[in-house]
Amino acid sequence: MERTLWTTGSVLGEVRLAFGRVGEGAEPVLALHGITAQHRAFNSSARLLGPAANGMVALDLRGRGNSDKPSSGSYGLARHSEDAVRTLDSLEIERGVLVGHSMGAFVALNTALSYPERVAALVLLDGGWPRPEEEEVNEEESAAIEEGLARAFRRLDMVFETPEDYLDFWFPGQGLTFEDLPPDLADYYRYDLGEVEGGYQPKASHEAAEEDTESFSSESPTVAQMGNIECPVALVRAAEGFFPDSKPLISDETRDVMAEALNLRSETLLQGANHYSMLFEPFAGRWAGLLSSDWWRG
Repeated sequence: MERTLWTTGSVLGEVRLAFGRVGEGAEPVLALHGITAQHRAFNSSARLLGPAANGMVALDLRGRGNSDKPSSGSYGLARHSEDAVRTLDSLEIERGVLVGHSMGAFVALNTALSYPERVAALVLLDGGWPRPEEEEVNEEESAAIEEGLARAFRRLDMVFETPEDYLDFWFPGQGLTFEDLPPDLADYYRYDLGEVEGGYQPKASHEAAEEDTESFSSESPTVAQMGNIECPVALVRAAEGFFPDSKPLISDETRDVMAEALNLRSETLLQGANHYSMLFEPFAGRWAGLLSSDWWRG
């Protein structure tokens, strides 16, 4: 991967936030990643944006990547929303476009609810579905989400002797090297690891991920609360869930509920993509245009 894709920087404060930036425009979109990821999840979409557009600033959310990892009690949707606004402040953006993948979509929604004057539009990537009331909980869907999260969380306490061993966790038995992967994906996995005694470990804090899971399970917007979000919304869904051939995280029925509650201006269903692969080529090219177009204006 080209070394020049991201210019790195920090948002200073009690909790320092690391970010990557592509483009030098005055109003970059603000990208928010998933629960155990980091800003390189947006490698492909940032590359597709290119230097001519306003570009993108993609955060390492607190507890992830190269951002600070404070102790427990320092996470949750409210804290991440505060960080999003703090980032907009540092960029001198009065009203920004927020793009969020997975948990990042819930953070984006919560930011639009808590700070409506700061959010011009939302792009939700396979996340942000309404929090069900207790009597509406779908046990099958909940079990599928728990299974997917369990796999992602399991690696956070593991130490891998080599970076290639980390690839074997994700692609078991294939004997892949970083040279076998597309450059954007290889760079994502490299950045995901930090050196520790005995080898390499994912940078994401298990404690942060657990605390954030509890937060978005109990505090993310309900359908009624979603109705208070007035800004335009684009929804991008993967046709498969965490695993190939699994059911999508946002079903057609859930999509209909979201469309009724939100000011939905754009929709994309990515056939053949799952929750992870949707962020990379060839699928990123089907939605990255939303980050540089004026679909939300007017």
